[in-house]
Amino acid sequence: MATFQDLQDKNRKRTKLIVVCFVLFFIWLGLGLDLTLYFWSGGTTRIVDNFYSYNHWTPRSSGTGITIPSREQKQFLPIFTIIVGLAGVGFAWWGMSNAASTVLGAMRAKPADRNRSLEEQTLLNVVEEMCIAASMRTPKVWILPDADPNALAVGLTEGDYHIAVTAGLLGTLNRDELQGVVAHELAHLKNQDTRLMTTLTVLVGLTALISEFVARSRLEARGGDRDDNRIGTIIYVFWLISVLLAPFATQLMALMVSREREYLADASAAQFTRNPEALARALEKIAAASAPTTVVNAASAHLCIASPTAADLSYDAADSWFATHPPIKSRIYRLLKIGKMQ
Repeated sequence: MATFQDLQDKNRKRTKLIVVCFVLFFIWLGLGLDLTLYFWSGGTTRIVDNFYSYNHWTPRSSGTGITIPSREQKQFLPIFTIIVGLAGVGFAWWGMSNAASTVLGAMRAKPADRNRSLEEQTLLNVVEEMCIAASMRTPKVWILPDADPNALAVGLTEGDYHIAVTAGLLGTLNRDELQGVVAHELAHLKNQDTRLMTTLTVLVGLTALISEFVARSRLEARGGDRDDNRIGTIIYVFWLISVLLAPFATQLMALMVSREREYLADASAAQFTRNPEALARALEKIAAASAPTTVVNAASAHLCIASPTAADLSYDAADSWFATHPPIKSRIYRLLKIGKMQ
């Protein structure tokens, strides 16, 4: 069985691979546009005559006194490749540096305060207890103003780890069940799932913005001959398809990774609490409250312990590529199976 160190190393490699792929995507975004404009403006061969000789093109003579237009290659300048590549890296770095605060701010999260209510005092005590069991530093704890029971964890590094639970979760679960949910979120942090998932959240959002911008843009061929225009059009079609499909591809990647990590976090929570049945009961209660978690948007759905849209909470739900979480019945079944093995 893989150790926590093995899982952390695996997630670090995945995170680096995803970031590298995203940087390459941004480079392609600029390069594809540069190549399209290059060919559409007569990139490989451009016919010129005496009228354009002032523009550094020299017409050649046929020897009969008739000037034949010359064909010269236009210099390729990767202007958009450099601009878009640097902008993409900059936006990705800024987004990941501020990911936790951005996500929590969008959800209107407020810090948990043990003096505000007994429920929040219990929550903070449970977080401290589970951190001791998991051998972790205590993360920052937040309350989300939503009546639907749910929870999530965000953060890239140990000094920037956060756990957030909805007000509805505190009012729905007892202490043992709350321990199971908190242990599940701590497992995501300890396994560095949140590093991977937070990175994906930022990149999904950025690719969606890029796709929307491109969809509103209009480009057309100008100045090139038939062959150049054909090549430019082919490049443009591939460029346009890749940009428009990028949000779908990154979202699908995030969902696939999320479903895999939920099973692992459930098993890790059972290890921390030694009480898998408590988390199973918590998931049953979360499934029974089928109202959506309105403070969580679609880009952050895979960060939650259960789908904020309640898409996977039904016991009839099937495992799907487009689901943010595995079916709740499968997770409960595995937890109960773990309990029987103890």
